[in-house]
Amino acid sequence: MLVSRIELLERLPIFWGLSQKELGLIAGISGKVYFQTGENLIVKDQPGDRAYVIMTGTARCLHFSGAPASAGELGPGMLVGELAMLVETVHPLTVQATDRVRAIALHRDALTMVMGQAPAIAQQIAENLLIRLQAFGRDLRKVNQFLALAASTAGEARIALPDKTGRELLPRFTSFPPIPEQKKRTPV
Repeated sequence: MLVSRIELLERLPIFWGLSQKELGLIAGISGKVYFQTGENLIVKDQPGDRAYVIMTGTARCLHFSGAPASAGELGPGMLVGELAMLVETVHPLTVQATDRVRAIALHRDALTMVMGQAPAIAQQIAENLLIRLQAFGRDLRKVNQFLALAASTAGEARIALPDKTGRELLPRFTSFPPIPEQKKRTPV
């Protein structure tokens, strides 16, 4: 079973670039867990100390407002509660099993111990997180530019965000009110 855990871990972006030996160290500290239909993997507003990698079964995100139902669906190969395996955190949403879930648990204390013994693991994880944060920053800038453009036209703007199939999730026209003029500060 250790080999399949390694294969599962190497597919996760947070572990990209780690050697088979390093992945084996992480797989070695993981534990297998099961969740029955309706059981929660993580709970909103509760502290977490581990992440789960779903091996089989499905789960869904609850308290995921503003997103289509399919956005909260989780299945094999997906990481749940990622931040909790790295730092103290409170979960922003609940993830509930929609059928029987078999997963591996990665406890923060055990992962911290492994990273202390093999600092290259911590370095690679940090680099992977940096890459993802940079991509997130680029995405936020694009959204900001879109919103600024929409607000500057102060008229009708078409919002069309395609999903994986190319269908538009929000195919509608939205009116944006004009942005009030900002008063310029005069130096004192």
